[in-house]
Amino acid sequence: MSLRLALAAMMLTALPLMAAAQAAPCAPATNDQERLDCDVAHSAGIASKGEGLFGAAPEAWLRIIDTQSASGAAYVYYVIEEGPYQMLEARSVPGAAATKAPACKLRTALPMDVAAGVKEAAAGIAAAPPAGYGPREAVVLNPDGSRSIRLIVDSHDIITRINAGDRTLNFSRLAGAEDAITQLNNLVIGVANFSGDWSCDAV
Repeated sequence: MSLRLALAAMMLTALPLMAAAQAAPCAPATNDQERLDCDVAHSAGIASKGEGLFGAAPEAWLRIIDTQSASGAAYVYYVIEEGPYQMLEARSVPGAAATKAPACKLRTALPMDVAAGVKEAAAGIAAAPPAGYGPREAVVLNPDGSRSIRLIVDSHDIITRINAGDRTLNFSRLAGAEDAITQLNNLVIGVANFSGDWSCDAV
């Protein structure tokens, strides 16, 4: 199996897995705003590490950071407007526990239909922003039809930043969540998952 195919297979497993995220260096948070602030700071550190590997970040209107994939690496996704196109620049950032994970990068144009969906989804979110910090709980359907809710302490988090004109909106979601933020994230990450344009160990 080629390196690109191996990377694609590895990334395809990243979304549904509930891997424990790298611990953020924050004091115990007592409310959702503090938890969001902590996650935003943590993701900024990941983006900064990516800049150390690949150079300065592009001027993106949308940034999505998967804090830890199945491989143990983090992934940073930038969506950049270039003329009529929405370009995706993605970077894999190996973590302390992922010394064997390669540092990879991707630059590709979003397909036109996906680009339109991303812009529409982001505009809807900006028009009526949901809660910044999503719930960390797993809902399990029991055999009798009832539901059980389990709080997730160590979660696989994805942090989304939307630059909407004069506002910057930040969101933190559990990777397995189901809402407008996750749908937006999955549109972008799905393109990266299936792309054959990844270049690894190029830093």
